[in-house]
Amino acid sequence: MATAAAALLARTLAGMPRDQHSLLVSSGQSQPAPFDRASFERVQDVDWLEYQLDLQAQRWPSVDRRVLATLWWYSVSQVFLTPTLASLFVTGCALSPRPADVELHCLPDGRIFTARSTAVLVESDVVDSVAAALRDGLAMAIPEVARAGATRERPLWALATDSLANRLLWLGRTSGAVDRATSLATTLVQLIGPPMPAPRYVDIQRRPPRAGTVRFVRRGSCCLVYLEPGEAKCASCPRISPVSREALLTTAADGA
Repeated sequence: MATAAAALLARTLAGMPRDQHSLLVSSGQSQPAPFDRASFERVQDVDWLEYQLDLQAQRWPSVDRRVLATLWWYSVSQVFLTPTLASLFVTGCALSPRPADVELHCLPDGRIFTARSTAVLVESDVVDSVAAALRDGLAMAIPEVARAGATRERPLWALATDSLANRLLWLGRTSGAVDRATSLATTLVQLIGPPMPAPRYVDIQRRPPRAGTVRFVRRGSCCLVYLEPGEAKCASCPRISPVSREALLTTAADGA
């Protein structure tokens, strides 16, 4: 990794609780099995992407290619965004999300568990430059994933929004700065522009004896995992009724 990027990653980690580092790096006992490194640019490689979906099919054997591509992008979009969003939020400087600068860490079973950026964005307006680079990276990847899954691009853009919103909410929770984090999510998506939909959040009131509210992403996308037999919709899934979703999120808020 380039020295500047390594130094910025170290600054980012120093500004985060140690128990949250695993979404950026793996070390010690948490180090996974041997893994491969792949540039995010490999998404443009038809054979490589088809192989990733073949690996997904081993985990989710009952669903079609559309669902496999959606599940893959649901995971990878979060991993891809994490180094840039974490560095920007914690330090005010940003690791590059340009596809050539992002290295995905891939397990033999197809899971992609972390990403590393090998460069730092050096433009004067860091938020604008992050948004522009993210727009370029997402606009490169999403059509390729849509083609591989024979699916529409718009749901994949919605997944990218929810990934960005979730990652920044995570950063806000770990630092006690939820409002700043969710405001940054809104700003970035506005700068990225259509067809990326706006992020949405909802504050859920805890039940007594707990006090206060807990913020969640109000998802506009669905990972479709429930189409695999034995799997269920998540608590924030847009495909469950509003009443059921609020009840599930209230339970989650009580435990947060």
